[in-house]
This record gives sequence, C-alpha cells and structure tokens, in this order.
Amino acid sequence: MGATLAATSYRYPELFDGLNTLDLMELCGSMVAAAGPLNLSQPTISRRYRKISRDFGLNKATRRTIDDLQYGETECIRLLRRAFQSHRLASGVLRIGSDPLRQGLIDRARQVQPVPAQFRHVRWLHRLVESSILDGALVSSLEIEALLAERPQGPDQRAVGEQPSVPIATAQLRGEGVCRHAAKEWDGCLLVPLGFWQLGLVAPAGVQELPPRWSEVAVPPLDGAPGLASAVRQQQWMARPVPQGLSLQQLAAVAGDSGPALCCDAELVCCLEP
Repeated sequence: MGATLAATSYRYPELFDGLNTLDLMELCGSMVAAAGPLNLSQPTISRRYRKISRDFGLNKATRRTIDDLQYGETECIRLLRRAFQSHRLASGVLRIGSDPLRQGLIDRARQVQPVPAQFRHVRWLHRLVESSILDGALVSSLEIEALLAERPQGPDQRAVGEQPSVPIATAQLRGEGVCRHAAKEWDGCLLVPLGFWQLGLVAPAGVQELPPRWSEVAVPPLDGAPGLASAVRQQQWMARPVPQGLSLQQLAAVAGDSGPALCCDAELVCCLEP
C-alpha cells in the first residue's frame, strides 16, 4: 500500500487483493489515479479489474453518475465488501474518507486508514459508505442542507482570522444556525455531528478581514461542493472553482499566489452505517 494509505499497521488478507483494488478504483475515480496509492502499475490494476469483473459479472458504467458505482457492483460483491469491512473493524481499523481541506484532521489519527482525499459530492460519499467501501466520511454541513430539508438553513456571519494558509475557525453563532447536536438517520446511514465551526478562509498572508463584495474567492470544484459555492455567493463573492486533486498545501498556494481566499466550512459530520 502506498504512503497515503499506510497510516496504520493494518494489513488486509491477500484474499481481498482484487476487492481492495476495485475499492481504490472507485475512490480514486480511475485506474490511473489508483496506481499511486496501491503502488501498482496501471496494467496490473487493469488485469485485476478484468479478472474480478469476469468472475463476478461486473459491468463498468458507460457514464458517471453520483448514485452509481463506476466499476459495477453485484450482490456478491456487496457481501464481500461487508466481509472486508468486518475484518477491518474487527482489527480496530476504520477506513475514513475526506477532502483536502479536512484531511489533516485524520492524517495522524490512530487506527484510521485514510483514502486519497478528493472533493466528492456528499451523495457520492453516502453511496461509498452505504456500499461498505468506506466505513465513514467527514463531510460539510453546507453540502447536506439541500438534501435534508428539515435541517435549519440560511446564511450566517463569517469572519477571517489572522493566520494565513490554514482553515480558520470562527466564533459560534447565537441561536440555532447550522449547528447540530444529535445523530440523524439518513437513508441507512447516520449523520453524527462532531463539532461546529463557521465558514473559514484559507487566506494569503496579511489578510485580516473579509474580502469586499464581488471579490473572487476560490472554492472546490462545484460538482463536489455545491453547498459551499452557494454560501460564497450568499456573501456576494464570486466563486472561482479550483482544479480537482489538489492537496491542502497546493490549495493554500492558490489562495496565496493569485489573491482570492480559499473558502471552506468546517462543521464536520460523520456518515456511518448503523
């Protein structure tokens, strides 16, 4: 396993080699992207996929949708994934998904096996958890507001601290806002609030106040964080999407070099199968 996936001493049985490759292909989005974390060549990954797809009747999706796995799934594969998950959990290990803005929260967590950090739509994260590819995911409350209509919504006040190039937490608002205190069922999963932060900015050095209206503010790709982009527009800023696949350090460089701050909300919700 590559350095990205080597945060724990957990080693899965060789029996799950093909399934683990299939999981990483789903998590990374392509065979080429999965090659690095798996420390395998793209031809090796392609051979493994051909074998497992032939053995289990998998059909690669002709087009990518949020609710469908890209490399196919059958009932047998679902059962195998649950067995793989049971082995991880019995070993005291969790496979947790996140994005580059939140990856630092789990990088040094003991017995947490991270996956390559990407900006993913919250429904896609739900699908990965529901399929037992992930055991849990750190997500943004802004991304689930439109999906769970009964959750309180509405803009709030944002503030920027003095520290550059890091997500900056701001003071908690009075009233209900978007803070949640109780777990909630969501289509077979649980949404578990882990804390509350308001919208923060990864800002260039020296920035100590909010950008004026109509300023450009860098945000994650719109198809992975529509709620965050909406919150930026509510502040009357202009959302400028950044490329997928950047690390937090690279994202901070985007903010530092080109002027616009990088927006990230930081209320964390854990998506766990009950």
